[in-house]
Amino acid sequence: MSHMKPQLDQAAMAKAFFGSQHPLFNALGVDVVAVANAKAEMVMPFSEALADGLGALHRGTLVTLLDTTCGLAIFSALRSLRPIATIDLRVDYLRAIPAGSGLRAVVECIGWTDSVAFVSGRAYAAGDEMPLATVTGSFAIDTLGPAFDTTDRSAA
Repeated sequence: MSHMKPQLDQAAMAKAFFGSQHPLFNALGVDVVAVANAKAEMVMPFSEALADGLGALHRGTLVTLLDTTCGLAIFSALRSLRPIATIDLRVDYLRAIPAGSGLRAVVECIGWTDSVAFVSGRAYAAGDEMPLATVTGSFAIDTLGPAFDTTDRSAA
């Protein structure tokens, strides 16, 4: 259940980018729940193929979901799909991922300069309001490489 009101243009853009055309996110079942006002929320369903020996999603899937949600929050803050790259990503686990549970990540871009964006967020088990983990990070803005937004040629 989302706590943010989606902004249709950003949510549609995000769903297109992270949709069935993206092999990793398609394989993980990642879905965009909401994108607006420098905030993003994404979910990932439980998958037996991605579970650890205890029947819970592997921690690597949680890190992937958090990193992706961080990027989406930054795109929302910048109002552009300019190329970004993770500089530092810190994930602090508060408790174990429950067996058989999907994941939800909620991240906010809390500020940025001309070259670096800063994020903060939390991860939850599906249907649970007690955080599994917190995330903080910094991301380089306008990194080398193509822009994701075909209308923004300044970063290419």
